[in-house]
Order: sequence, then structure tokens, then C-alpha cells
Amino acid sequence: MAIGCIVLAAGNSLRFKKNKSKIFYKIDGAPVIDYTLNNLLSVFNKRSLYITINKKITKKDKKNLQKYTENPLIIGGATRHKSLINTLNQIDHKKVNYIFVHDAARPNISKKLLNRVKTEILSNKYDAVVPYLKIDDTLKKMQSKSSKYKTLDRNKMILTQTPQAFKIGSLSKSVNNISLKITDDVQSIENKRSSKIKYILGEKTNLKITTLTDLDLFKSFLIKKIRNSNGFDIHRIKKGNYLKLAGLKIKSDFELIGHSDGDVILHSLIDAILGSIQKGDIGDYFPSSDDRYLNISSRDLINLIINKFNYKIKNIINIDLTIICQHIRLSRHKENIRKSLSEILNCDVSKINIKAKTTDKIGIIGKSKAIACWVTLSVLI
Repeated sequence: MAIGCIVLAAGNSLRFKKNKSKIFYKIDGAPVIDYTLNNLLSVFNKRSLYITINKKITKKDKKNLQKYTENPLIIGGATRHKSLINTLNQIDHKKVNYIFVHDAARPNISKKLLNRVKTEILSNKYDAVVPYLKIDDTLKKMQSKSSKYKTLDRNKMILTQTPQAFKIGSLSKSVNNISLKITDDVQSIENKRSSKIKYILGEKTNLKITTLTDLDLFKSFLIKKIRNSNGFDIHRIKKGNYLKLAGLKIKSDFELIGHSDGDVILHSLIDAILGSIQKGDIGDYFPSSDDRYLNISSRDLINLIINKFNYKIKNIINIDLTIICQHIRLSRHKENIRKSLSEILNCDVSKINIKAKTTDKIGIIGKSKAIACWVTLSVLI
């Protein structure tokens, strides 16, 4: 049975108190919505994601979002209700039986919660499945036309979260036949006597970002999910016509010596990638004793590693790279190296930093007999 997921990303972030939408606010170089979509793709595929957008977003943001879905981006409405209707009308109900609805501003959704909701809705016992939280604080309600408050029984109250999952027919029929303003999607069917709704315990970490304080809280969750790894490589050099670095041919009086093309940048990056998934180092896969890799392009080597382990490039949040050489001035090439790495990895250039250092004529590098590279890679896990 086919299942899809609507990501509601058309809001105006009126409570965020910034000049930009909260979902495009960057954390460690990536917009909030990227974290949301990456987490959703742990359960869904790109064919099943339907993303609603605000018509005012930039071309750059549109291009970024389109990478996460094979479906056209859908212009949302003035309200959540209208955005939901717009999106449901774009989905082929003959091909999609069940639909999730998730807030783009909930970036910390876990695979575990997604799968729990999925299991319940696929049981076909319910029209909707909704995660909720119990309320720990005391609730009070303002009395009309007075400054007095009345204490409510918190045991009769819950906080609902997304993702909420539905039989698509039930949701579509209900959402098109109500006029009330909805703030969560199950409101559209909860007053129907025939509706069967399953409430399951959600997660406190599945927070919705509304204010800058929420962003700080999300960052604290994120720290626990970042893995840092390192990569290092050094190659001798000899007189020549160009250096092969980051897949580029850089005009020089030297060239690198190596079993492959000697690209120290890509070799150290391969080591860092392997370190981030705890899979050894480059020599385990491309030993210098194996003639299959003689003179091979390091672009091919890094692609072989990415494909072999189905490496999630989208989880990269930062690449910090230091090239160490003496008499070869690489400062003017740093931007081209960043762009080349961005193209090779298909990741945003803003995630890549390049530094060029010398050793003050100390050692083999200082005597212009070698070039080295050190990479620190940060990834979400």
C-alpha cells in the first residue's frame, strides 16, 4: 500500500521575530528544513514527499528543496488548512492510500517515531494516528471579561504533535468540508462520529521551532548527533607541469607522485568519509599493490567509496580542509578547490572551508619534496 508525506512549509513565521522564515534559518550551515527532510527520508523516499512552499521563497531555496523530492513543489495557501487542501488536490489518490502530514518546523523527528506512526496507520484500523504528549505543568484558562484564571484538569488535556497520519480518503473528504480554522490536521476529522483516531505517545525531543529559544534547544539536541572524523594524506612531489588537487589540474612546476593520481585532497577526504562510518582507511580498499588502481582518477575512487557504502552526502554539515605545502602558492586556488569539491560531493559550497599552510621550510614539506592534506569532517548520525 502506497504511503506519502506532506511537509507543510508555507508559513510566514510571524512569531519567530526575525526577518527570515524559521525553516530557512541556518544551523551549522544547513537550513532547519534540511534537517526535517533528511530525517523524513530515513523512512520515506523522494517519490513520496510532497513539499508545500510559500510563494515568496527565493529561487535558491526552491532549488534546495527540490533536491529532496521528485514531485513538483506546491504553492501553499494563506492558512494551514488551505495549504493542506492545495497539496491533497495535487496527489493521485489512486496511487497513495495513506498520507502523513508533518510540520517543516519540526526538524528533530526521529525514525523511531515515524515508524511507530507508520505501523499503526498501515494496520488499517484507524482513520488517523496522532502522536501526543502528556502535560506536566498546571494549566489555567482566562475567564472571560476578567483577569481571573481557572485551573483546568491537566489529566484531561494533551499536546498533539506531527507527523499525523491518515487514510488519504478520510482526510481529503473531511478537510474539504470544514470551515473552521485548524491548527492541527486531525481537527478536520475528530468531530466525525465515525472517525477512528489512534493517539500514541510522542517524543519531547520532537519540538516545533517557533521562537529563537526553540532553536537553541534544537542545537542542544543536535550536538549529540554529530560525529567528527579526520583524514590525512601526504605525497611526494617532483618536477612537472601541474598538480592534481581536488580533481583539478593546477598549473605548477611540480606534480604529485602516487599509485593513483596522487590527489592528496581527495585521498584525505576519502579517509575522513571512511572514518565517519568507521570503515577503515583508503588503503583497505585501494592498496598500492593493486594495479587496477594504477593512475586511476581520485574522483573515481571517492565515487566508488560513496556508492559502496551508500554514503549520505546530505548528512555532511562541515568540511574543514588544510593543505600543507611550501613553495606552491595555493591561496588563489582556494575558491576553485571549494567549488570542485562541492561539485564532486554534490553538497553546498558553504559547507566547505579551505586553508593553505606552509611548514616554514621545516621537514620534507618545507624542502618542497611533498604536499600533505588534513581534513576534519562533521556529519549528522
